[in-house]
Amino acid sequence: MESSAIGDEAEAQQVDRETENTDLLLNIPRERSNSVVDSIGYRKYSAVLEFRERPFYRSKSFSTTDYFTSSSTNETEQSQYKETWSTADTSQSNGTKKSDTTDAKVNTIPLNEISDVCTFKEPKAYASVSKDADCYNMDHQNRGKCIIFNHEKFDFGYDVREGSSLDASRLKTTFDNLGFDVELYNDFTHNEIMNKIEKVREFDHSNNDCLCVIILTHGVQNDLLCAKDVIYKSDGLWKPFTADKCLTLAGKPKLFFIQACRGDESDSGIILSPRTLIKTETDSVVSYAIPTHADFLIAHSSIQGFFTWRNPLEGTWYIQCLCDILDEYGTTKDLMTMLTMTARKVATDFSSVNTDNLTLHNKKQVPSVTTMLIRNVYFPPKSKK
Repeated sequence: MESSAIGDEAEAQQVDRETENTDLLLNIPRERSNSVVDSIGYRKYSAVLEFRERPFYRSKSFSTTDYFTSSSTNETEQSQYKETWSTADTSQSNGTKKSDTTDAKVNTIPLNEISDVCTFKEPKAYASVSKDADCYNMDHQNRGKCIIFNHEKFDFGYDVREGSSLDASRLKTTFDNLGFDVELYNDFTHNEIMNKIEKVREFDHSNNDCLCVIILTHGVQNDLLCAKDVIYKSDGLWKPFTADKCLTLAGKPKLFFIQACRGDESDSGIILSPRTLIKTETDSVVSYAIPTHADFLIAHSSIQGFFTWRNPLEGTWYIQCLCDILDEYGTTKDLMTMLTMTARKVATDFSSVNTDNLTLHNKKQVPSVTTMLIRNVYFPPKSKK
């Protein structure tokens, strides 16, 4: 969508809100309030990124590389490093051993060259379930923390996210009923968000079942989210909780729910016409290894590149549907089943209403889930304290 078109849409949305306010004053009944999108628009996004390029305002979250290089390495030293396939021995059923290979070439340092100067210390975490368990252990003393970051007002002139407080209040009630220790924070800056994330990472989660983090905000392309003062990368929310960085959450579910636009495309949908057709934790659990990025679930309100919709008088489609499903089935069905039910409810029960701007009228939405969970997640009732 071109920036001029988006600018026109933003003006149309403003006229729509003024029209709605006038209707309320005149007591003219309307069947439904107009739907709006949780996106700041391409024009504002471009302006913010241009502004962010100034060194004084640059956020630490925009690091450019995860690699370390040294300018002091000469050709002789470089020649000591050989390009090889990274391999790992694995036992075969016939008694022979072969090496597993990666699907990319990497530069590795021969072990005999680094053994004298490097010591590899493997982080130690404790397993709460056996290796082949179908479900995560949700019988710890506490359910765990649920951190909600609710954003309604922004710097740089972003649109106010009317109705977001309804989502936040509903989420607090729903997750409190599931046994979570809920903490709600409104309109945090990026530094405040990251400071809170760091405190949660350092917290001892040994007696907790899991962790839940929920973000309600504006979003743009490439999974960038809006804090009160800056746009930041969403992976900064969950990467601090990988198993090697937060040992007391290793092997436990880490759940992230993100209500935000992921682009500026809209989904017009298609009509389908009918046709006739013929666990208890013990000290006896055997040690086993898991990837550091296992046990995460990241649920988005829309698919990559698309708008997500919010009703100023009722809240967002996704959060309200999610709470409906969790309130009814939260203690009886597994999480992935409930997220599928949520996606179906959003996809089939809702269409946008915006008669003043037909390009945003009668549009659809479908949530998406990225999961690295390796077991089923249930929320059995916790005993009253």
